[in-house]
Amino acid sequence: MITRRTFLATGAALIATPAALAQQCRVTPRDALGPFYVKGATAQADLCASGTGGVQKLTVSGRVLGTPGCTPLAGALVEVWQADARGAYTQVTAGKKDDPGCLLRAGITTDAGGRYRFQTIVPGEYPGRPRHIHYRVSAKGHATLVTQLYFAPERGIPEDLVVKMVQEDGAFAATFDVTLAKA
Repeated sequence: MITRRTFLATGAALIATPAALAQQCRVTPRDALGPFYVKGATAQADLCASGTGGVQKLTVSGRVLGTPGCTPLAGALVEVWQADARGAYTQVTAGKKDDPGCLLRAGITTDAGGRYRFQTIVPGEYPGRPRHIHYRVSAKGHATLVTQLYFAPERGIPEDLVVKMVQEDGAFAATFDVTLAKA
């Protein structure tokens, strides 16, 4: 037999569950595109296979979800680019020869579950900017999102854009899910 107290507690939990789920399915905040975006980055799983951009390895993984409902978006394009360990970007300085094995840029397509993953190096800081990785994410039927992934909650960065790097076997890993608004 269910008591009134048990019934009310269960009912309150059922009512709270959709609200809690709705909070988890917030559209990822926008951030600046920055001056270093280069259209048409190569599809590759390792942004710095040669290792010339830095020694601290980093694996970033996550999912691209769509609203409403936080449904996984298969076939979404996740474009990423970042600075090397010294804070320098590739493919933006005229006359500078870049290492083709470490362009620190990629265009990655999500799998059937909306998942993406790439290997890179821990980006460096440069004057006025904390460590970050730029994102431009697009999927059919959803608004294209330009944002950035940060590794520390500093300088007024929205909490939804900050992830923690964890160390695993001498390398770092981070997870960053992106939620797109319906177009």
